[in-house]
Amino acid sequence: MTLIRKISQTFVLSVSILFVHTTQADEVIVQTANGGVNWSQGSIFAHGYGVAPQNQIGSSKARLLARRAAQLDAYRNLAEIVNGVRVNSQTLVQDMTLASDTVRTQVEAVIKGAIMTKDHYQNDVASVTMEIPMAGNLMETFIPKSKTQQSGLTSTANGLSGFELYQAQFNSSWVAFKQSLDLNFITKAYAAPQPFVITTAEEAEFTKRMAIWLQVQGAEKVAMQLDAFIKDFENTANFTGLLIDASSVTDFKIAAVPTIRSESGDIIYPNDDTSYDDLVKKRPVSYDFDVDDAIRNTRVAIKPMIVKAKNTYKLRKSDLVIGDAEAKILQNNKTIYQVMHNAGVMVVVAD
Repeated sequence: MTLIRKISQTFVLSVSILFVHTTQADEVIVQTANGGVNWSQGSIFAHGYGVAPQNQIGSSKARLLARRAAQLDAYRNLAEIVNGVRVNSQTLVQDMTLASDTVRTQVEAVIKGAIMTKDHYQNDVASVTMEIPMAGNLMETFIPKSKTQQSGLTSTANGLSGFELYQAQFNSSWVAFKQSLDLNFITKAYAAPQPFVITTAEEAEFTKRMAIWLQVQGAEKVAMQLDAFIKDFENTANFTGLLIDASSVTDFKIAAVPTIRSESGDIIYPNDDTSYDDLVKKRPVSYDFDVDDAIRNTRVAIKPMIVKAKNTYKLRKSDLVIGDAEAKILQNNKTIYQVMHNAGVMVVVAD
């Protein structure tokens, strides 16, 4: 397979002003002799060619028979291309189909449901292009919920929201907190190597009031630490998606489910907090060649957090490693954490 750029033109017709607008974008396509995978659009396509039986050439049925032969050829080519798709660093679809009759049957069913996007007939030869989306049934086959989500998807422990857990740490009310506060204990807690991280606007407001009260009590050093946490939150509060710039990671292998790790190897994405429904319905990520183009993609919306990938992880060429500082933000900032795990991720790859 060969990774290529494909220039696609999108024509948007505005009936009210009768004006045609053209935009161009480079699409990340892994090309084969008989089709390929469009990782930007999230589709797999295959071409097929066919002719009618010799005794039917020139008859009224010739075109239909030739097109049917072309479809069958396209189905075979689709099966070959789908089997070559990389699910993650360790697995190709072919590995899954060889290991499970159920998976093979599901993949075959998806292929049979392919949509014909091109149909041409000339000189007794039919040519068709058949296409299947990766999102939906195919992704559900790649990522079976029964195996990857053993206990369901929960965003926080005990079924509580992040803010509820946060409040529980400092007591459920401000009055109770003030009454039970041990200033020396709090001072030691905030001097610890792993301080708490603010993840929502409500938590930020709560922390501001805490900082003011501590200032009045004379704990200026602790109050300054809390102010720093508040500033960190305000600087990262409004991200609408995650954009991983892997353009300098030349050994990265595109996969349906790439993994994002910290430098220490911790898995940041996807994990048990990733929405399974979004994972299979939207695809985990989309790909682009250019950061500026990717920023405009609706997947990451208006203000994506842009993180530079450092390298791949050991021998796992579909696992991207990011810096520990960025990993900490992704893990602890509730806003970016939520959009990331709701399929708001793009990866920019090298040409």
